[in-house]
Amino acid sequence: MKPAKLDGFKTYTQAVKEGKYDLYVGNLFGKYDNVRTYWEDQLTRIVLRPYLWEIVENCRSQDQGVRIVDLGCGAGQGYDILTKIDRRDLDLGLQHKRVLPPEELSLFLGLDISQAMVEKGQTLFETHPYVQFQQADLSQGLGNIKQTESPFDLYFSSYGSLSHLARKDLVKLLGDICHHGRDGSYIVMDLIGRYSIEWPDFWYAQSEEEKVRQYNMGYLYSDEVRQTADIESFPIRFWTGEEVRELAQEITDQVGVQLEVARLVDRSLLVGRHTDTKSFNPKLQPIRRSINSLHEDYLRTNLDELMLDASIFPDHPFITPLLHELINSWNILIEFTQHRLSHNFSLPDLKGWDEFPKPLQFALMTIDRVIADVGWMWYGDPRANIIEPQLGYALRTLEYEMQRGWGCGHGLIAVLKVKK
Repeated sequence: MKPAKLDGFKTYTQAVKEGKYDLYVGNLFGKYDNVRTYWEDQLTRIVLRPYLWEIVENCRSQDQGVRIVDLGCGAGQGYDILTKIDRRDLDLGLQHKRVLPPEELSLFLGLDISQAMVEKGQTLFETHPYVQFQQADLSQGLGNIKQTESPFDLYFSSYGSLSHLARKDLVKLLGDICHHGRDGSYIVMDLIGRYSIEWPDFWYAQSEEEKVRQYNMGYLYSDEVRQTADIESFPIRFWTGEEVRELAQEITDQVGVQLEVARLVDRSLLVGRHTDTKSFNPKLQPIRRSINSLHEDYLRTNLDELMLDASIFPDHPFITPLLHELINSWNILIEFTQHRLSHNFSLPDLKGWDEFPKPLQFALMTIDRVIADVGWMWYGDPRANIIEPQLGYALRTLEYEMQRGWGCGHGLIAVLKVKK
């Protein structure tokens, strides 16, 4: 029996060394925080659903599997985004039915400049024979896959990967895709938006040099580490929606293949990664961590910390009015929720209801109904576990339905279609 006890002791010792018993902090910060999971990934899926569905249906009609290349794939996180898109919004009686079940893929090819990322992806997906990874420098275009691979149905990127490319290099990559892709292939570019509240000093950039700025991933580290460590920075090209349209027209004229802008969507207008770090705008409040709190089990959020100040942003002819309308709607929803939580049986006086944006009206009705329906519950902290997550989703919907695809979010999703 003694050896068994010793083995058990060694197992626990090793688990402690590996951090398995570190304090649990939930998904309140880091790369895969709650905003990433419940806002950003989900909104990306909502945006891509109709286009991915079109691709899948076309491949089925030709009795072919779907071919996808992930540009700047990291360790393959894009696979999870694309294979977990529901065919429709789920009502209470439905089970998940995915747009792209993994068995309908014939190839998911990840390309990344980092060999370490390629090797990590190969390890994570070693049991998926149709998922492959290659090292590739996208600044050189598609490289040898132009000769070795058949056209892809979807040329996909996620979370700013193509913002690492200089404009001239992105022009080359898109030109290669237009030549390589088939008629009807889609391109998804996930870029960093220039008009984000995180960096208002970038809004008026004119020259190409001014549109490329030093960026960092300080949000991966704690406040203490950011204050004491030298966080690595690297150049990123910041984009607007209008510049994406100009880019598509330039490619069309240059290569003779029509590149149509199917959709532009801003993501994370008020809750971008650097609202918490304040690395580029020290006037911001750490709103993302408050939103993360809304989605954390058994954790009540101080709703006062969700109120936003619309006066801290510079004047811009069309960006500032959009942000003011969104922030005003956001604050009205927060104040309404606070009132309903404190006065279960009375409604606040909502002056100007008829002039409220439709997304705000719907959000207010939703939160009112949620609070009314669960206010009687005593088990499981309904405020923390039901009301606050629904408030988070309502705020997410405000952002999504009031955005314009102008480059006002941390992320700018551009869906392009190749027409030959």
